[in-house]
Formats: sequence, structure tokens, C-alpha cells
Amino acid sequence: MDEVWARIGLIAGALVIAYLSTLVIRARSSGSPRSIPVTGLQEGVYLFSSTACPDCKAVRERLREVLGSSGFLEMSWEESPGIFHDLGVAAVPTTLVVAVDGSGTIFPGNPDEALSRLGP
Repeated sequence: MDEVWARIGLIAGALVIAYLSTLVIRARSSGSPRSIPVTGLQEGVYLFSSTACPDCKAVRERLREVLGSSGFLEMSWEESPGIFHDLGVAAVPTTLVVAVDGSGTIFPGNPDEALSRLGP
């Protein structure tokens, strides 16, 4: 019987750790924008996403609504994990706005702040 309680305790502990990890990831993804040095990307708006991302569809639709289908380029974790690492993109969805000089600003989560900085 003690073994059963030990297993239940391990499962409960694993669930608590998973829950806390989710909270940390969500907190990071809703963080404030940060500037990054030259990206090597052309000027424009980039959406960093993943097929496992539950919020990416809404962000994609918001960007399409404001910028049109060709107004941004989407980069998927499954297709381009190296660029995520190189740019320090730690969560999805993330919007990156690259300036003419190649520098960028990363906006985790909702793209509205990124869109407001693009102007009218």
C-alpha cells in the first residue's frame, strides 16, 4: 500500500512541476518587447510559430487582418529551429519587427504592440 501512495505522490509532484513550468512559460511569452542587434533578416515583420502552439492561429489571423497575407513572413519551429536559437526566440507566438538597418524588436505573445509601432 505504501508503494501506491509513493506513486501517487510522484504523479502529483510531476503535475505540479508541469503546471508551474506552464506558468513560467506563459509569463515569459507575455513579456515586454526587447531589442536585438542585427538579425541578418530583411526589413519586415516576422511571426515565429509552432504547430503545437495553441495561440499562434489567433496571432496569424490578427497579422493577416492588419498586414494582409503577404505583409509578414511566418517562421515555424519545426522548419527553422536554428533561427529561433540565433535570435533568442524562446516562446511562440512571437512577432519580430526588423528595421531597415537589420536590427529588430521582439514582441512575445499578442502582436498588437508590434503593430502599433509600425504606424498607420
